[in-house]
Amino acid sequence: MAMARSVAHLFFLLLLVSTAPAVRTIPDAGNLQEACNKTLFPKLCLQALKDNPECQAGPVTPRRLAELLVYVSAEVGMTVAAFAHHELNAIRDDVLYRCLDTCSEDIEEAVAHLSALSRDFSDAKFLEVKSWLASTLGGTSTCEDACKDAPVSDIKNACITKSFEFEKLLRVTLDLITEASGSMSAEVALPPSVAASGASAPLPYDGSSAGAPAYGAPSPGGGAPAYGASGSPAPTPGKSTASDA
Repeated sequence: MAMARSVAHLFFLLLLVSTAPAVRTIPDAGNLQEACNKTLFPKLCLQALKDNPECQAGPVTPRRLAELLVYVSAEVGMTVAAFAHHELNAIRDDVLYRCLDTCSEDIEEAVAHLSALSRDFSDAKFLEVKSWLASTLGGTSTCEDACKDAPVSDIKNACITKSFEFEKLLRVTLDLITEASGSMSAEVALPPSVAASGASAPLPYDGSSAGAPAYGAPSPGGGAPAYGASGSPAPTPGKSTASDA
């Protein structure tokens, strides 16, 4: 009987050893952690990307990390904008209505820029969005400013909080794009009609807001496509809007 238990125990140990590589699911997150540590909100960055299959499979280039986070940020933005639009239907106070309406419009504008980039990950488009994000995130929160006179309510607080979390995600997106932009060409292709006129190409982005689209200006590419549409390699954001410790 004791022999039988000993053999059974040995068989169990051998089974664990033989299957250990198959059940090990914890990825080597060194590459992702290193990239996220260079952002303003490392924890948020890691939460947004750690479950993505590409990040779990092995080292990912800085450019690809930026691309993946663009997908995540666009989906999170659409979710927050949808929340604000849904709450608008029940608002009767004019000031609170303008508060939520302004917040949703600003978020939709950011989503439009990100979605346009997700359809064209060229150097020129990356640098254009980098310039826009730097200009947009350089000031105070537009949503918070628009809501400062609105009556205190759970809806107002929730909208401001969600908008702030989205802005943090945009900040991380900008940081990853900035990290990847060192290998990007600063030359922006001119349309044939402009090139024929002899006009000079736009100056490369140098960290200033000069030349960046004004916040509230029409966004490129129009409305954002439905997230998860056919052919989209976008990851699931999971808890990407969680507050950074």
